[in-house]
Amino acid sequence: MFFRRWMVPGVVLIMMVVLNGCAMFSKEVKLEDVPPAAQAVMQSHTSGGTIEEITCEKEEGKHFYKVEYKKDGREFELQVDDDGNVLEIEESMKMEDLPPAVQETVKTESAGGKIKELVLETEKGKTFYEVEFEKDGKEHEVKIKEDGSVLEREIE
Repeated sequence: MFFRRWMVPGVVLIMMVVLNGCAMFSKEVKLEDVPPAAQAVMQSHTSGGTIEEITCEKEEGKHFYKVEYKKDGREFELQVDDDGNVLEIEESMKMEDLPPAVQETVKTESAGGKIKELVLETEKGKTFYEVEFEKDGKEHEVKIKEDGSVLEREIE
């Protein structure tokens, strides 16, 4: 009897803790809630643009802030840590904005598929173009150097 009486409230409590914990991995925050060093970097990058969303995220045991913003008609995503270190920057691109060599590689790699995203990305000090596309029922991601050579391919 005791077990049955406390089973439902116990399960509800456990679910609340689990769901609240998940929120800690990606939680929307306001600019004023971000540490000053990170806030300064965000303001510098987004100046003249419009911040769409700021989230606090956790990945591989490290937390960071992700800022999605629009500036000069383009969409950007910036990832920055508490100390203001830029971890990653993405800028949405259109095919016609890509260097000719990158355009050719994108066309070759995605032939017969549907392009979902084109971005210029800087990560860990390296800048490259990334194309995500669907082909033959699979998700593809290709990282391309400015000269058109392929850095990396992933198929899911």
